[in-house]
Amino acid sequence: MPTDHRPALRDFLRTTFHHRCPHCGEGPLFQGAYTLHTTCEACGADLEGLHGAHFGGPIILGYAVGGLAGLAAFALLFWRFGYAPWVLWTTLLVAVAAIVLTFRHCKAFWTWWLWVTGELGQD
Repeated sequence: MPTDHRPALRDFLRTTFHHRCPHCGEGPLFQGAYTLHTTCEACGADLEGLHGAHFGGPIILGYAVGGLAGLAAFALLFWRFGYAPWVLWTTLLVAVAAIVLTFRHCKAFWTWWLWVTGELGQD
């Protein structure tokens, strides 16, 4: 699993927030809203990895982000307004919105993580 590549903050930011190939930093990661390219358009690096390598990680990260956002929303609203049914519905809405809005970033982060750990093909 160890690789000769040393992760740098700029590589992490470029892949996670700009959705670029973790190998060359040029090719786009996504070919649609949530679908990853199987190989980088610029350098040809493998972005797919082993079968199913991208399935569980981004989903777990997305739910974790959504759960934390929901907990924070609930804590703030409950502290300010006390218990009310709308507080629970707002918390649920915040959690679901956080999951949907951050899923591409979670998937890009997971791609970067798989690349750094050697699970994705590197030249």
